[in-house]
Amino acid sequence: MEEIKVSVIIPVYGVERYIERCARSLFSQTMTEGVEFIFVNDCTNDRSIELLFACIEYYPQLRSQIIIINHLQNRGLATARQTGFEAARGEYILHLDSDDYFEHDMLEVMYESAVTHNSDVVVADFFISHKKGDEYRKCPLSDSKEILLKSIIANWSYGYQSVFAYVWNKLVKRCIYKKHNIHSIEEINVGEDLIITIQILYHAAVITKVDRAFVHYNKQNYGSYTNDKSTSNTRQRLMATEFVANFLSSKGIDCDEELDERRFRVKLIGLANCDTDNLQEFLSMYPQLDYEKLKHLVPPHWRLPYKFALQGKIGQFVFMRNLILYIRKIYRFIYGR
Repeated sequence: MEEIKVSVIIPVYGVERYIERCARSLFSQTMTEGVEFIFVNDCTNDRSIELLFACIEYYPQLRSQIIIINHLQNRGLATARQTGFEAARGEYILHLDSDDYFEHDMLEVMYESAVTHNSDVVVADFFISHKKGDEYRKCPLSDSKEILLKSIIANWSYGYQSVFAYVWNKLVKRCIYKKHNIHSIEEINVGEDLIITIQILYHAAVITKVDRAFVHYNKQNYGSYTNDKSTSNTRQRLMATEFVANFLSSKGIDCDEELDERRFRVKLIGLANCDTDNLQEFLSMYPQLDYEKLKHLVPPHWRLPYKFALQGKIGQFVFMRNLILYIRKIYRFIYGR
């Protein structure tokens, strides 16, 4: 049996506009020997799988290395990733979202770095892909494990100098997941990266960095989990935050300031996007958070409406919120961001 060096896990749902680009970026890698590509069909209701099969036809030499797993019902991103992981046989694991894509030599460069340094984790930079082009995002490593973890939880307070919570810019030894029972939580599809990445990096003994960007993170897919600011998804973000808070507390790592900042920001996301019926739920969350201490995290155009909300002036808040969201919608249409 061929040795599997890298397992790439790709959940598939609602990505017919992007799946071919994603798949071609994988099948055209400079390193395909010893690589398995695991696609998890999470009951997508569009042509994503049909288009994936059509793409595979152009790479007959890789057919034995491509695995497609079909869920019997839609179970969400977290479970799709977990299904892929449970099927994976590679020494290293790499995730890719099916609306994103890789540079052609990502696997080769990342894997060579892992072997050279016997790395538990290899981190790389990435591109944020907007309508107008790509923005390069650096992901510097910190000499301190504590700072590394804190900068992931509250990257804005570290000047966005972070490796970030994303799983797709990190090549990880599969045994790290296995040894420490690190797995996705089915009901948490938003913030799932945070849960996995914090645990992986806490347990990793050797973390190395490749100073290149490989993943093109697609910010134009407004139907993605990341762009979905619904009440349900905001609750999941908070669940992920509390999971990480409990994990770090159990390890004696104090990230209270960073966690409170994250709680505050997620609470604001909830207030900005929830239905009027759910406003009170988010207003009552985390009463211990000090608005005056944390208001620097609020964009200037949101400060007055949030003040109205916190003062119980719900009518004024809703009016201003709707106006801001309408202007943002126009801005996104024009600039694609």
